[in-house]
Amino acid sequence: MIGLWLFPVMAEADEFRELNFRLFDAARDGDYTSVEQLLNSGASVKARNRFGNSALVYAARGGHMEIARLLVKNGAEVNLINVNGETALLGAAENGHFEIAEYLIRERADVNHPSLKQITPLIAAAYGGHAGIVKLLLDHDAVTDVVDNSGKTAVDYAAANGNTEILEMLLAQGLDVNTPHGNDLTPLMWAAGYNHAGAARMLLEAGADPNLKDNRGRSALMIAAENGNLDLVELLRGSGADSAALDYDGRTALDLAQAAGHLHIVEALKQAAR
Repeated sequence: MIGLWLFPVMAEADEFRELNFRLFDAARDGDYTSVEQLLNSGASVKARNRFGNSALVYAARGGHMEIARLLVKNGAEVNLINVNGETALLGAAENGHFEIAEYLIRERADVNHPSLKQITPLIAAAYGGHAGIVKLLLDHDAVTDVVDNSGKTAVDYAAANGNTEILEMLLAQGLDVNTPHGNDLTPLMWAAGYNHAGAARMLLEAGADPNLKDNRGRSALMIAAENGNLDLVELLRGSGADSAALDYDGRTALDLAQAAGHLHIVEALKQAAR
């Protein structure tokens, strides 16, 4: 008798589970008509799959604005987090979907919620080079000094990517550009490491110290010399970088340039020392 009662209940549960799976797919694919039909058939906006994602998370990641609006209108949780601690806003920020990010913030999405990897929407937007979303988040009090689990902040990513537009916005928040993060690297070192003279110049003008050292004892000048970037070497030297400084292995910028075979850097540093 128990089994006879249980069977229809289980069948009904399976039916709604299938509707929810189809809802996830439709939201991911941007199929508005199917999303609307599935909701009318009983699919739940609160349902989550084994990754903890809701239909709204998929719509936000995919940039499907009208679907996101429909889901929220039907009660979707804006600040729901998946198993990685990621929200719909993080997905929108990471993928550069400004309109959805703006809408979710209007619907009271938490602009500072970090994922399990400590990635905030601001870090995701800075990493992706999405300047409009960076500005949007800063206008809504995004915290700028969060360090993710790889030891980098939004400023570090902007410097490493050479994105001066984003870097300018972040520096305008009054950040300390000399605060080291993972491996004692500063934003200036990230700019030097990826050969971005424009970003390096902006950081120097904001007060970056060219003589700080990372966990290897290397300064931005040493990094630039080893990379063979003459423009950066000259910029850093002109900003007070010490050419005679030693890393923890006792090597100077000239030594590093010579070992890397950058003879033009070697010659420039030798001439500067005369």
